[in-house]
Amino acid sequence: MSTIKGDSYKNIILYWLPEIVSMSILLAVPSIIDSLIIASLKSVTTFGALGMATNVLITLTKLAEAVPVASIAFIGRFNGSGDFKKCGEYFYNTFWITFILGISQFILIMFGAKSIFRCLGVSDKMTNIGIPFLQLKSLGIILILSAMVFVGFMRAVKNTHIPMIINVIGIGLFIFFDYSLVLGKFGFAAHGLIGSAIASIIQYTVMNLIALAYVLFNNNYLKYFPNFLKSCFDIKKIIQIVSLSWPIIIDKTTISLSHLWLVTLITPMGKYAIVSYNVIRNLDMFAFIPVMASAQIITFLVSNRLGAKDIDGAIANIKKLMVITALTFIPILIILSIGSHYFINLFDPKNKFTDFAVIALPFINLMAIFDGLQVVLAGALRGAGDVKAVMWGRFCVCAFFFGPVSWIISHLQIQSIIIKFTLVYSSFFVATALISLIYIRRLRGNFWRILDKN
Repeated sequence: MSTIKGDSYKNIILYWLPEIVSMSILLAVPSIIDSLIIASLKSVTTFGALGMATNVLITLTKLAEAVPVASIAFIGRFNGSGDFKKCGEYFYNTFWITFILGISQFILIMFGAKSIFRCLGVSDKMTNIGIPFLQLKSLGIILILSAMVFVGFMRAVKNTHIPMIINVIGIGLFIFFDYSLVLGKFGFAAHGLIGSAIASIIQYTVMNLIALAYVLFNNNYLKYFPNFLKSCFDIKKIIQIVSLSWPIIIDKTTISLSHLWLVTLITPMGKYAIVSYNVIRNLDMFAFIPVMASAQIITFLVSNRLGAKDIDGAIANIKKLMVITALTFIPILIILSIGSHYFINLFDPKNKFTDFAVIALPFINLMAIFDGLQVVLAGALRGAGDVKAVMWGRFCVCAFFFGPVSWIISHLQIQSIIIKFTLVYSSFFVATALISLIYIRRLRGNFWRILDKN
């Protein structure tokens, strides 16, 4: 198929670049800066508590963010076909569903934080530090999810610039208040790890207010929201969103639970293994910025093309995004591997675990390429509405391959903790390679013919 079909490389990059900024600000920058600030406290236990709590929060957030992700496919198709009123109607119902999920998670964490840490096998000292942070941070989940709904809607209607601006403002606020409240700067009292949670709440409160004001008062959005203030539940649309969301909930939660499973296997290896895992995840999160940006825009690029009945254009867009992603993602992994000692030492001012993590990082980064591939392919399938293929691919591989294999490796009599750590961690990426093969087979099969008939 000729690559002259679909959106031009220029237009794709114009969508992609703002999303790079947004993904940097939304995912990598806050986590890395927060980790560096907490690391400056020079407490490995506190740094470990941050990582453990973050892994739990990511899992819960992934569970609920499936709803706005699913709605992008609906909104993108209606936007592509010119049915703007329906775009707004799906936005209304997505917001309220997500709000209820956020409240539910807040209640779960408030009463179950201690049990969660115990299930992860975390030490009592680390648990006592992490519980209040996790509980307060859970309040911010409600705000994070509502911001995702606003941003997801804007992306679905091909607006990636405003989400970028909102995220820039948000991260600026987070950096200021995180630094001030954790370390006690600019006249603020030092709150340690709790200060990080407060900074996050301030960040997402402001982001939500800006997004709401933009949607309400932008004349270009009036066609989507003729009765914005009169919005209410539409049971039929809620059922549609939920029916498309539950496979995404399962597939996103599957990946997040896999990382939690890794934590339970790595925790017995000691606190240096725990913090090494946290640092490597932070660095890989930075490397994954172009991957996540591509996954976001490929969903609406495919859904908009299919809404316009242009299957060849949808396929062309997938191929172009894969090229753009590979040319950015792989070089970042190489740079992080070559400079591994420098980058890891930034999180380890006392030089306690740097030598451990440096050995593992290059091999893990090599395997991470497979994870990047499956993330982009999953976004393409979601844009086409084939969310069940994404769900079953991830669930079956993680449940029946990754789980047993990683458990077996963790129980092998391997004398070197570093080797065991690397093998256990890398088993996840072997699983993502298998997931990628499943998605490629799906995209190369009769999938598009079935869509054409529909």
